Amino acid sequence: MQPYGPAPYGEVVLGFDEIEAVRLKDLLSFPQEEAARVMGVSQPTFHRILKEARRKIADALINRKAVRIEGGAYAYDSHPFRPCRWMRGWGMACEELALMAEEELKRRQPKGGDRMKKIAITSTGDTLESLVDERFGRAKKIILYDLDSGSFEVIDNSLNLSSTQGAGIQMARNVIECGAKTVISGHFGPNAVRVLQAASIELYQALGMSVHEAVERFKDGRLQRLYGPDKGPHW
Repeated sequence: MQPYGPAPYGEVVLGFDEIEAVRLKDLLSFPQEEAARVMGVSQPTFHRILKEARRKIADALINRKAVRIEGGAYAYDSHPFRPCRWMRGWGMACEELALMAEEELKRRQPKGGDRMKKIAITSTGDTLESLVDERFGRAKKIILYDLDSGSFEVIDNSLNLSSTQGAGIQMARNVIECGAKTVISGHFGPNAVRVLQAASIELYQALGMSVHEAVERFKDGRLQRLYGPDKGPHW
């Protein structure tokens, strides 16, 4: 990126479709078949987009050029696909768990105004001064905070810490069963995101801060909202 002034060595322009191809293939490690399906293009087209994106990135890195991102053929999808079933040794387990959890939570989703008042924050401890636990699926605690009264309760997540799979899905279940409409954590994987989004839970990111600070920033509208996973599965 070139944040200050004109780029002395020129610039390269990456389309949003090219950025998405790089994200799916190189960041999230989607197989080409799945990545092409997510983007709604053929495999040859996906390969062409990815090849051109990588060429531009190499040009920028090697020749010290600025990178500008704009344009390209794209449409925003708020329900990201997840590559769990492609992960070696996992088979269809995560996919099936996520689908089952999604259907179950739609049936069990809390109704009424009480849900609108509560936010769930993953925490390393039992108090508002504890740090936000940045691993959503394997967080030690959930602090359920009532925005109206300022009171909170602590929910233990220790049984979920040693799970070999499905930790994010189970944590999402715990959050929804608490009756929260919003969850604050550090990082979210794709399976947890799908379950949370199926229950209309909003996701916010808080890094390097206490639970109290995260709550205050949320009240002030100063937390980053996430619309999809920022980590791959089983990270």
